[in-house]
Amino acid sequence: MRPLLLLPLCLFLALAGAPHVWADDDDDDDRADHDRARAALERGEIMSLRTIMEKAEADYPGRLLEVELETKHGRFVYDIEILAADGRLVELLYDAADGKLLKAKAAGKDLLKEKK
Repeated sequence: MRPLLLLPLCLFLALAGAPHVWADDDDDDDRADHDRARAALERGEIMSLRTIMEKAEADYPGRLLEVELETKHGRFVYDIEILAADGRLVELLYDAADGKLLKAKAAGKDLLKEKK
């Protein structure tokens, strides 16, 4: 599952010292995935990176380190890493279509189960 560069906004954020957004533009498969992701965003099938980043910051405040848009089980998901205020590395997985938080882990612990 290769990360994708979703929008020109991602490039702007990366160049502005914001979180790293990784892409491998040398690979034709990645370019096709990028085009598919952009088309899905334009059709309203997935949420924007900005919206997901805002949700992640609200759910788990801290410093955003990395954002990847991936395809898992035939659907787009945002894979996010945040350095929390307490120093933990928090890994989040959001459904790109509806913004639902699918997974939240830190230090091997399932943070979603702890919230319940």
